[in-house]
Amino acid sequence: MGRSELLRACLESMRPVNSAMLGFAVLVGALIASGSPPPLGLALPAFVAGFAVGASAMVLNDIADVEIDRVNAPHRPIPSGRMSVAAAWACFAALSLAGLAAAAYTGVGTLAVALAAWASSVAYNLKLKRSGLPGNAIVAFNVAVPLLYGGALVGRLRGVIVVFWAMVFLSALAREIVKGIADVEGDRAAGVATVAVRRGPRAAATAAAALYLLAVALSPLPALKGWVHTLGYSLPVAVVDAVFVYAALRVARRPDRETALWHKRVVLIAMLIGLVGFYLGVSLRGAA
Repeated sequence: MGRSELLRACLESMRPVNSAMLGFAVLVGALIASGSPPPLGLALPAFVAGFAVGASAMVLNDIADVEIDRVNAPHRPIPSGRMSVAAAWACFAALSLAGLAAAAYTGVGTLAVALAAWASSVAYNLKLKRSGLPGNAIVAFNVAVPLLYGGALVGRLRGVIVVFWAMVFLSALAREIVKGIADVEGDRAAGVATVAVRRGPRAAATAAAALYLLAVALSPLPALKGWVHTLGYSLPVAVVDAVFVYAALRVARRPDRETALWHKRVVLIAMLIGLVGFYLGVSLRGAA
């Protein structure tokens, strides 16, 4: 296996789009907390910390899931033979060191948040993955934790951050539950107690729909509280709300693997649009 081929496999395992979203969310969190973007000297290492710590969790997930992926996703880098488990561990270690070093550079508070995220992702992947809903909650926490990191970056962990964090956490938790519908066959064989395995795909779809509705119910609060520029925030977030409701209804009607895989992709795009809405809402309010 050539070096370039191995690097491509490592990059695929990192889920670069997902990891970049985590890095971007750190900057959005800092903007929400302070009302202005952090200086470049802090913004760049903060983005690297969010990206690399998140990417390390993605790679570790592939290592922990190798047997499940032989059933659910044989195209992934490890089960397909494009990357060995040893190479994946090396990729994980390099990303972990890079992310935690960047976090340490930006301060003690940010290092503490990054360590909490890194440690919880390790615990999830190596010990808690089979726990089902508690494991889903850890993943959702780590999707939303970059907003807390951004608040720690500028020294302002205040109420507005908690509301934005809650919206991301609820929608990420819903997405994780739906992902269990797509993976139910491999998860059942591996003893992973997801909601879909324990209660059935339809119950999982119903639980996810309830979480999406809670996230949608929270979404007007930042505009009502005057924390954001109303139009800059409300337009993209209204699109996200509509996607969440539609995706929840569609998977509730057809809680099967094909619909769950579609749902996973569409909701990820919606969450990215939501981050853009958070950014526009706060930045335009500051410029007004």
